[in-house]
Amino acid sequence: MPVATGSDSLEMNNSNHIPTEPSLVRREVLVKNANGLHLLPCSLIARTVKEFDGTVKLFRGSQSANAKSIMDVIQLGAVCGTELVIEVEGHGASELMDRLEQLFADEFMTDR
Repeated sequence: MPVATGSDSLEMNNSNHIPTEPSLVRREVLVKNANGLHLLPCSLIARTVKEFDGTVKLFRGSQSANAKSIMDVIQLGAVCGTELVIEVEGHGASELMDRLEQLFADEFMTDR
């Protein structure tokens, strides 16, 4: 009976490799609600990412904010029409990014 060597075993593992989701996701979003990122939208962002066991950052140009901190997000000064980049890193990044994009798309359900 043939015995698998270290290289044979490695090839076998690679052929059975299951693709995993990306652990770092970056997407651009547009602040569309009339009052920008005031206290309520910032608290909705922070609440959405609070339990995520990874990092979530918002970028406005060279400024960055920890999305788990309401004050950090408010300090970006994002008014209506501001383009932001969201960066989510960690297990479940894609799903969380989808939820955050939906918040922006729904204008945080505040200005309708």
